[in-house]
Amino acid sequence: MKHELDNLNLPFMAKSAGPPWLPAPAVESREITWWTQWLMGLLGLVYIIAGIVSFFTIDSSSAAFWAAYILACGVAYFIVLYLLKGYFFDNLDQGKFQIASNWLIMFAIVGLFLAFVPGLLLLLSYLRLRDVFQPSYQPYPAGSYQTGAVPQQPSQPAPPSPSAPQQTPPPQPAEQPQPEQPKKAEMVKCKKCGVQYPSFMRTCPNCNEPR
Repeated sequence: MKHELDNLNLPFMAKSAGPPWLPAPAVESREITWWTQWLMGLLGLVYIIAGIVSFFTIDSSSAAFWAAYILACGVAYFIVLYLLKGYFFDNLDQGKFQIASNWLIMFAIVGLFLAFVPGLLLLLSYLRLRDVFQPSYQPYPAGSYQTGAVPQQPSQPAPPSPSAPQQTPPPQPAEQPQPEQPKKAEMVKCKKCGVQYPSFMRTCPNCNEPR
């Protein structure tokens, strides 16, 4: 039956399914209020029809007063339905239990004046929702009430990347010993012919002149 009622897609009516993370008292309170809204919608429609019909069938001023009262109650029911969806169901589905509870007790008081049964049901829903504020239930922090949201795991530091092995420079080739340049012999000049010859020679190779 819930599925059929949700398929009507009335803009001022809340859906039967709430977020899966709601605690048990909030789920039960939401269930009671959801059925109450449909009861109020049905009574509001009956009151409006009865009030309109009464205006065309009455013949006294006292009956006209009650017809106007019934019509006003029917209109007030639909106003409460519109506010109930925006101020109770939306806040409850977002984890704002305190705000939803404050609005629910006000709607329950109004419902008691309009019709006893819907107001009594809303009061029962309010008392059930108060269990959320027991020590075992804590309101959800802001930003964590998305439907089906998966809690984020703390990020773990990435393992240090293995350092690349230090490349040792290739060994430098040993310097090859430079071949010794032959020492130039000291030259002397022949006094006679002028030819230059090594100093270790005692005579000129050209004219045999001694040094």
